[in-house]
Amino acid sequence: MKRSLVRVFVLVSSVMFYIAVRSDAAPNNKHESRLQIGTDSSGNVVVSWTGKGELHEATGRHGKYKKVHKSSSPYVVAPTETEATYRLSAADGGVVSQNAVGYVNLSLPPGLSLIANPLAYTNNSLAFWLPNPPAGAQVYKYTADNGYEVSTFDEIDGVWSNPDLQVPIGVGFFFSNPSSTSFTQMFVGEVPQGWLTNSLPQGYSTKGSLVPMSDTLKGHGIPGEPGDEIRTYTNDLQGGGDYNISSYIDSQLGWQPDLLLDVGQGFWIYKQNPQDWVRYFSVN
Repeated sequence: MKRSLVRVFVLVSSVMFYIAVRSDAAPNNKHESRLQIGTDSSGNVVVSWTGKGELHEATGRHGKYKKVHKSSSPYVVAPTETEATYRLSAADGGVVSQNAVGYVNLSLPPGLSLIANPLAYTNNSLAFWLPNPPAGAQVYKYTADNGYEVSTFDEIDGVWSNPDLQVPIGVGFFFSNPSSTSFTQMFVGEVPQGWLTNSLPQGYSTKGSLVPMSDTLKGHGIPGEPGDEIRTYTNDLQGGGDYNISSYIDSQLGWQPDLLLDVGQGFWIYKQNPQDWVRYFSVN
């Protein structure tokens, strides 16, 4: 398995951008509402909606939805949580929004981190998500046909060498932070719900969950066959890191050890045969 390590001194910059999550689908009836999410020029999260309903927020890894008192559209909040999701509910507690939206903050220490975009959006280019990354930052995205696609940020010209590199939800990639301090990357978008499928090809690939939640490999429902392998990467906070290896034993034991897969964490997977990773998810 290939690895890449890059050590370059950089000056960390903050990322500020505006994103609106939209859908061409109209509400099915007058009682349904739809949420949008974005950020403003100050880096605050902006949640807006159409239709009726009271805004509810769930914060943290396993937070429960609570009513946001005296909220009206647009609702502006500082993204101080590790993650937060939003939905609309009626006064009796019933969910009225067609969708759920949220944000996730990933803290990326110096060195390499294997991550994945945890939320869905229509534009997935590197330049769109990281318009102002740390100087000299690099992204490595593995492809079975060509090995690593590499993109490097040139702080002088303010551009990526491969600005159209795609980093969609469900695909893992390496982010190299050459500075001496952690860099926070915020993703915003829609929370996929219903039956979700992430195709796992034969051989090696880098993947991430389609669901923004922290759980074990078994909890995430990652399928396998005897001989399949998953590797997560742990940054040692000293400029290096190493892999944590889990093997699929059988249908009874599953993945051993049953590693934790955190929100926004990418992983390597080796499959002897292609298989679809299918699961059902709902925020309700």
